[in-house]
Amino acid sequence: MDQKKNPWELNAKWWQNSFTNGANAEYSEQLLPLVVELMTGFQKVLDIGSGEGQIVRALNERMIDAVGIDQSENQIRCGKTIKSNSLLLRSLAEHLPFSDSSFDAAIGCLVVEHIEQFEECFREAARVVKNGGRFVVVMNHPLLQSQGSSWVEDWTSDPPEKYWRIGSYLREETSEEHFTDDIIIPFTHRPLSSYVNALNDSGFVTTRMIEPAPYILEEKTSMWKSETSYIPRLLVLVCERTYGSN
Repeated sequence: MDQKKNPWELNAKWWQNSFTNGANAEYSEQLLPLVVELMTGFQKVLDIGSGEGQIVRALNERMIDAVGIDQSENQIRCGKTIKSNSLLLRSLAEHLPFSDSSFDAAIGCLVVEHIEQFEECFREAARVVKNGGRFVVVMNHPLLQSQGSSWVEDWTSDPPEKYWRIGSYLREETSEEHFTDDIIIPFTHRPLSSYVNALNDSGFVTTRMIEPAPYILEEKTSMWKSETSYIPRLLVLVCERTYGSN
């Protein structure tokens, strides 16, 4: 991809300002601790789509040898500025620059929706993770984040109701997410079966599935708090690299 047109290169600063060093409470207080917990017990870990290395730094603080790869040169440069000895490399997830069985575990956090050749990414992860190792995939929940999904507020009922409408879940579709007028990130919605089957075909077995409760700030009050507390935004797949897989 032309780096001048690469949205992750162009929007690297937005990510750094919005999600790094506590800027996003959901990421820093809920997602990051969960990822660290799932990687605990593995000595050498690969972070696929590391951005500026926030996960790598968190794992390093737990004495875990972590390496991050990202396609964005701006992200890698920022990560090196934050912590000069962070092991961050520029690479595509579909072509990892590592030998077979180089890592005890790998993590792909909020990245698979943005990888066109996601099956190849999974195959590469299986290649570089040792047999018996772990691969954790964190994504926006495919069922609840499909195209056309949204909250519906029904003010005609008594009392008023709010519920989540499921969109075109089975339709695989690439579109753009507009965070602001200037920040546009392409992503692909796929059914959960596409990911689980691709993981299985690559040599991983999904051993655990986690649907974290939505992160809600304590001080934030809403008449819809009860409803929003039960619609997960994220999905975590914990997978094991099976022995004898190719």
